[in-house]
Amino acid sequence: MFDRSLDRLNRWLEGFIGVLMIALTAVSFMQVVLRYVFNNPTSWSSELCRFLLIWITLTGASVVTRHASHLTMGLGLHRFIKARAARYLTAGMSLCIGGAMILIAYYSCKITLITGAAVSPGLGVPMYLPWAALPVNAVFICLFLAGDIVKCFDGKKG
Repeated sequence: MFDRSLDRLNRWLEGFIGVLMIALTAVSFMQVVLRYVFNNPTSWSSELCRFLLIWITLTGASVVTRHASHLTMGLGLHRFIKARAARYLTAGMSLCIGGAMILIAYYSCKITLITGAAVSPGLGVPMYLPWAALPVNAVFICLFLAGDIVKCFDGKKG
């Protein structure tokens, strides 16, 4: 059940990335048309594109963590060691990465809450909106790594 919930969360995140990509493309296209056709560029579009790209990148890191294609580089552990040892090694790596993500989530959340009340110059939105991408996605990565560890000990992976 936990695995299915993580799959649903991952599908939702993939859809979220799709919406952000459409918005990024639309804003970029609008800026090009306004700049080169009407000679009247906007002052806020580059900042919005930057914020969208931050969310796309960090959410993409969460999605590929669920697919186990980001943090492991195809070591092919099963070729060199027994399946049981590979499961323990995979679980150990996931625990280490999860620990790092917990630290990143904690400290980025503190920084976001402390300095996030500043306002962006172009859009005039609070800076905690783009900065929240790191703690939010670090939590998602931790959840996906927890699912990976559960798979290791269920014998479904390795």
